[in-house]
Amino acid sequence: MNLTRITDSNLIANTETLAREERGLLTKVLHHLREIERRRLYSSLGYKSLFDFATRKLGYSEDQAYRRIAAMRLLSELPEVEASVQSGALSLSHISVAYQHFQRERKHGGQALSAEAKASVLEKIANRPIREAEQITLSLSTAPVTLSPDQIKIVADDRVEFRFQANSRVRGKVEHLKGLLAHKHPSLTLGELFEILCEIGIKQFNPATPWTSRKRRVIKISKAQMRRAVFKRAGNQCERCGSTYALEVDHIKPQAKGGATTLENLRVLCRSCNQRHAISELGLEKWINI
Repeated sequence: MNLTRITDSNLIANTETLAREERGLLTKVLHHLREIERRRLYSSLGYKSLFDFATRKLGYSEDQAYRRIAAMRLLSELPEVEASVQSGALSLSHISVAYQHFQRERKHGGQALSAEAKASVLEKIANRPIREAEQITLSLSTAPVTLSPDQIKIVADDRVEFRFQANSRVRGKVEHLKGLLAHKHPSLTLGELFEILCEIGIKQFNPATPWTSRKRRVIKISKAQMRRAVFKRAGNQCERCGSTYALEVDHIKPQAKGGATTLENLRVLCRSCNQRHAISELGLEKWINI
């Protein structure tokens, strides 16, 4: 299309129309992402998470994927926000700012903000420049303000911030460890993980610690030997997508269909792949009601 020949008024009108269509298309994308997540379809295609699917399959950058997933989840909770997205009052950047604020408040307060409180925040930042929206959420925050240190810096009476660099192998080990702890700590931050590791290290290496308390804690699990054999055979990773996050022992033929708890009928799946398998075998509605 040669835009150099159209009039100024037509150029503006066409651009406004395209912008409206783009916002409408965005909400459609968000609805599709929500349904893909509900069905856990990304697992069937071998992706570890919806984020993994959005970056590798759909080609979004990590930031683009994060913003769309945040917006999708917010629209799922607050359907009325969709009108503000379609009108342009709330952009993906606005929603990202709000979503991060909601996450901080949940972490700091121990519970999520109410739907009414979230809607109030979104109303306050709608149609505002992003910098101003960030300042508004900062003024509403009850969480400690985090500064940007060089290495270690006190940011509040009971908060410090660490900054350090590590080789790329450490990142994989951190993700692996978070996966092992995912059931007990489903939303583990790096700070919380660091604290857990410090506690383990103190118990392990403190000379004052009695030797008996340094022994590895034995977790009593029914049919533990079979469980260990299944994990060893799978190489401690999901047998469908290769993920090491939130691993679970799954019955290949579900128990609901008469599947036995035998080594041959067991395998290791991550939580998402396990849920997708249940949906495929039992149906979406029945799985939701389990």
